[in-house]
Amino acid sequence: MQGRNRRIFSLLLIMVALVAAVSMYGTRLLFNTAIKEERVRLQELVQSQASLAEEMGWMAVAGQASGGPDATRETILGHIARAQRDFELQSRTGEFVVARLDGKDILHLLENGRPVPESSPGARIPLDGGGEEPMKRALFGETGTVVGPDHQGVEVVAAYAPIRLRSDRLGLVARIDLEEIRAPFLRANLNIFGVGVALTLLCAFLFIKVSEPLIHDLQQSEKSYRDLVEGANNLILRINEAGKITFANSFARTFLAGDDGELLGYTLMSFFDVASEGQGLDAVVEVIGGEGRQNEIPVRMADGRVGFVSWTVKLVMDQGRPAELLCIGNDATRIHKANTAQRESEERFRGLAKASPVAIIITDIAGNLLYANEKMHELTRATAVQLAGQGWLNSVHREDRKLVWKHWLERVGPATDKVELRLMSGNGEFVWALWQVVEMGNTRGEAAGNIHTFTDITEIKEAQLAMSRLTAAIDQAAEMIVMTDLKGVMTYVNPAFEAVSGFSRAEAVGKTTNILAGGEQTDDFFANMWATITGGKVWKGRIVNRRKNGERYTLESSIGPIRNHAGELIGFVGVGRDITQQLVVESQLRQSQKLESIGELAAGIAHEINTPTQYVTSNLQFLHDSCGTYSKTIERCRELVGFVAEHPDLFPDADFRERAGAAMDEEEMTYLAEDVPAALDESASGLKRIAEIVRSIKQLAHPGELAKAFHDLNEIVRNAITVSTNEWKYVAGMEFLPDDTLAPVFCLKGEVGQVVLNLIVNAAHAIESKLKGGDGQGTITIRTRSEGEFAVLEVTDTGTGMSRDVAAKAFDPFFTTKEVGKGTGQGLAISHNVVVGMHGGRIEISTVEGQGTTFTVRLPFEEPAAD
Repeated sequence: MQGRNRRIFSLLLIMVALVAAVSMYGTRLLFNTAIKEERVRLQELVQSQASLAEEMGWMAVAGQASGGPDATRETILGHIARAQRDFELQSRTGEFVVARLDGKDILHLLENGRPVPESSPGARIPLDGGGEEPMKRALFGETGTVVGPDHQGVEVVAAYAPIRLRSDRLGLVARIDLEEIRAPFLRANLNIFGVGVALTLLCAFLFIKVSEPLIHDLQQSEKSYRDLVEGANNLILRINEAGKITFANSFARTFLAGDDGELLGYTLMSFFDVASEGQGLDAVVEVIGGEGRQNEIPVRMADGRVGFVSWTVKLVMDQGRPAELLCIGNDATRIHKANTAQRESEERFRGLAKASPVAIIITDIAGNLLYANEKMHELTRATAVQLAGQGWLNSVHREDRKLVWKHWLERVGPATDKVELRLMSGNGEFVWALWQVVEMGNTRGEAAGNIHTFTDITEIKEAQLAMSRLTAAIDQAAEMIVMTDLKGVMTYVNPAFEAVSGFSRAEAVGKTTNILAGGEQTDDFFANMWATITGGKVWKGRIVNRRKNGERYTLESSIGPIRNHAGELIGFVGVGRDITQQLVVESQLRQSQKLESIGELAAGIAHEINTPTQYVTSNLQFLHDSCGTYSKTIERCRELVGFVAEHPDLFPDADFRERAGAAMDEEEMTYLAEDVPAALDESASGLKRIAEIVRSIKQLAHPGELAKAFHDLNEIVRNAITVSTNEWKYVAGMEFLPDDTLAPVFCLKGEVGQVVLNLIVNAAHAIESKLKGGDGQGTITIRTRSEGEFAVLEVTDTGTGMSRDVAAKAFDPFFTTKEVGKGTGQGLAISHNVVVGMHGGRIEISTVEGQGTTFTVRLPFEEPAAD
């Protein structure tokens, strides 16, 4: 703001000075003019008076006036005096002087019409004195005007003329002080200066008020111009005729000299990375190329790199000579590199198109061929002439040409759609190609043509056909097929996998095979398996997996490596067959075969054991009876010995009495009397147990020939519960949950009842073992239900449960975990034979050691059909 006020004050001073100068110049000009006019007026006055005086002098001479020359002179002076008095009235400082030459003096006769006494001061002035130059000239006959000091040193304007009389010479001088002429002009000059200053101030005020928006606009325009120039991302330079830089914007300074560098005074040529012989402005024009042209010139940048600048110049002329050059440079480094890269890219494209394994053609918007690479000729076996125009369409299989019209010419679907079609390769042969068309535009964004690519996929199509056959086979396969990556993440599963595992493809793919783990195998098992397959070998074995619903199943599996074309291991494929049911059948078959073999063996053993057992039993009974007789006999002997000892008089022989007393050992007799019957009883109990085992073996080997009939399974269970009450009522509570809608079962009622009885007794014994004399009771739960074509019986106890090894041997004959004398080990073996061998059903164990066991019996409602 202060700067602006200073500029306005300076402008006002300049304007006042100009007004003063103009007024002074005008006043001086008018003053000079006035002086000229006054000189003319005075000249005319003195000449007219001189002429009049001379005329009067001639008239006096002609009329022979009396009095002589003096009288004539007086007469003339009288007329001149009257005229001079009028002149005095016209001018404040004007003087009208008449003098004559008196010897060497100038004698003043009249002054403003009044006579000058000769004795008065200043009446006589020496001729050679100063200040009377006009009168001297008049007295010597000259006429004219002069500006200069009078005899008093006052600047005057004087006009002079001689009065030529016959007998006398007079001089006439009229003068006015310059001050009288100058004074009005000085006053006018002051008035004009004051008015001028006032008008100047008024005009300046009005100008400021009126022009303030314009000045603001100009300032804004100047600021915008400076911002534009300084903020432009272009090099803006002014070059003088010597080729030196006189102006550079900030971008140019940063680009050429750095942020702290300076360009002014440097020649532009010093920054060009080109050779030039000339210097100055002509050299710059020569390198850049002249006005209206744009050339990319290599320029050394501030950081030492060489950039490219595209210059536009305008030459400023002065009197027909180049005076200045305005240069605007655009940093074209990136564009130059892009153009260079584009040219290189074009060269690479030509090389790639030539060496490309993909057939490439370029057509105009109408489909006329512009370019076809070597691969196109190779696939179609057509020449350039045959492909020219729209001839390339003839190389497309007749049945596939409609695809070309549909997906390209008729613009159906996106331009990037890929279409499989056939290209004719001559002799009726064709190749499969993947065709794609991409629209090619011009610089204005308009469609200018199309690029077509044809990728030979004949081998891929053949592989796809083989793959589709393989896929169909895999999808229809009954075996589970799983593919994984190297980390065990499943990438493919077939429908059999979904059916067996219960996991859908969406649920399985992306997950590891850990979701199938059944928890049966050890870490060493899996470590061995992974070591085998990661080593590139095939692993075969059985794996226990878990279905989605939690059920376990066993797979007969084969897992092998998957390799890529380079032979690198990229994944694994596993093929598995669910053999859970097969294992059950095999187990049942082995059990049946085992029981059958044992039954055949047991039949012979039972027959062989039964006979000696019978006579041993008879002999033991005989010995037991005999032992009683012996006891009575010994008792009578003991009485006899006592009698002998008590009656010595009857038996005087002391030696006889002594031998009689020593004949029986009381301690030994007491021992035999107690232990022999116990031994005989124990032997009888053992033989009884042997007989029970033999009967069980005989039942196992020969279950009877009773006829099957339809019986109520719930009723059979109720009877078994009633019969076995004495076994379970002290150790467990009984919970029977029958299915009242259960259909009758075609079975041997007695044999099935024996199975139920055996299961209840086993449950009671398991609970009793767990309690071991403690307080409380367990629970036996029996359920019946229908499951398809089977009637299902479940017997669950809360007893000790079984380990995995014990459960595997539970149906083996003679296998028992009970205390000696508690069981024969035949109950479950007989039950298995009844259920599986006699009725074609199944019996299964589900047990948790320490928590309890569940036996599940499945009996068909009807007689299974013979194979």
